[in-house]
Amino acid sequence: MLAALLLSFPIALAPAAQEQAPLRLQQDQVAVWNGGMITQERFDRFLGANAQYQDSGREALTHILQLQVVQTEADDRGLKVSAKLVDARVQDALEQIELAGKSLEVLLQARQMGMQEFRSLMHDSILHEMLVRADRGIAEVTPLTPQELQDWTNQRIANLLVLSADAPTGMILDAPPYRVSEQQVGAIIRQTTGNEDLVDRLEQLVLMQALPLWAATNKLPLTDDILYREIEWRRVRVDENPAYGGATYAGLLEARNSSVELVLQSEELRVSGYLRLLAAERFPDSWFDAMSTEQRSVFDNEFGATRHVGWILLRGHEEKQDPLDLTFEEASEELMKLRERMQSADDFRALAKDYSEDQLSSRRQGMLGWIHRKEEGVTPAICDAAFKAKGKGIYGPVKVIDQNPFAPISGMALVLVDDLREAPSEDDFRALVRRGQHRQLREAFLEEIQYTGRWQHRLEAAH
Repeated sequence: MLAALLLSFPIALAPAAQEQAPLRLQQDQVAVWNGGMITQERFDRFLGANAQYQDSGREALTHILQLQVVQTEADDRGLKVSAKLVDARVQDALEQIELAGKSLEVLLQARQMGMQEFRSLMHDSILHEMLVRADRGIAEVTPLTPQELQDWTNQRIANLLVLSADAPTGMILDAPPYRVSEQQVGAIIRQTTGNEDLVDRLEQLVLMQALPLWAATNKLPLTDDILYREIEWRRVRVDENPAYGGATYAGLLEARNSSVELVLQSEELRVSGYLRLLAAERFPDSWFDAMSTEQRSVFDNEFGATRHVGWILLRGHEEKQDPLDLTFEEASEELMKLRERMQSADDFRALAKDYSEDQLSSRRQGMLGWIHRKEEGVTPAICDAAFKAKGKGIYGPVKVIDQNPFAPISGMALVLVDDLREAPSEDDFRALVRRGQHRQLREAFLEEIQYTGRWQHRLEAAH
């Protein structure tokens, strides 16, 4: 519905984007657009710098250090591996991959690796085994376990991982002879990251470069108050989402080795700030004033009044397909028995934890959090029941049939409404609608500047 509304208020594309042929990537480029481009080297540095304090960066650094330690110690000891031995190891790997019903070529493409890189990995793997056998006195005929190989490596890189905390700008580790740059770590992350994540990260880097130029051209300064409003929007979303288990936005950042102060200095937040400027330009007050009653109603459903809601789901069917299945009528009867045990919202939450068959929300005592009349991720039957309810209370059983192909639901549910909020003020409503258009604005802006990236979204095709 929202997509249809946006078509009725189209985001106009620049004439250049309509008339010019698509831009083409050069060999060393991962992105190109009108006025700019990004090389693979630049993208790798971006990935490495952003992952420095994350698990993905730690894993990539560990991988690189494992190779460096093996190569350094093998050189010191004069160990060599013949091409014949590497050929045999490659052939053995190929046979194992084919027995698993997979293709080496496809696997290498997924990792963005060539055969030469794969051979190099096999070469270093053999050196690694030679070093471990020599140090542990293990005979050639005795198979090495993965744990023996890992233990040998861990003993050598533990101190290096600690030293990485003091690396200078552009480096993840600088402890000669062991040196690892952000670009090296980023290359590993690029090779091991899924397609959709690569699309999002590359788009983020493009927007970091293109949006400030757009804002400067249109004389729209990015002020501190815009950034603070974005921080506040994120804080409220965390506070109100039961999926975070009561955690605060600041607490979540701390768990990721970050802080509000670091976020305020980040390019990622500035991109969100520029998107707020873009939203204000594309959706001015006149855009809202021109809405029909029907169009306004659609946005009210998504950004207006809210209810704080929980549910208890028992799956059911029209007819049993298994002796253990419940019919809708049987599920309803079971829920009525549960309802008789409820004297309060606390009773509801306690029983939801034990009885609800929706695994995600049952871990949160059945709570779905604050929902609108139309809420992504919440089945429409629950939204309808919550907004038809006359105030706080426990309602149902409600019949729930949702044909969502990724998470179909068929059953009966009790619904808890334990708090209500009326619609926000008109200014707040418009701000929420504008913030809700960031994904569409990103896509429209990238199309305007004729963005072409090495990786493209595949979700739509998959669906």
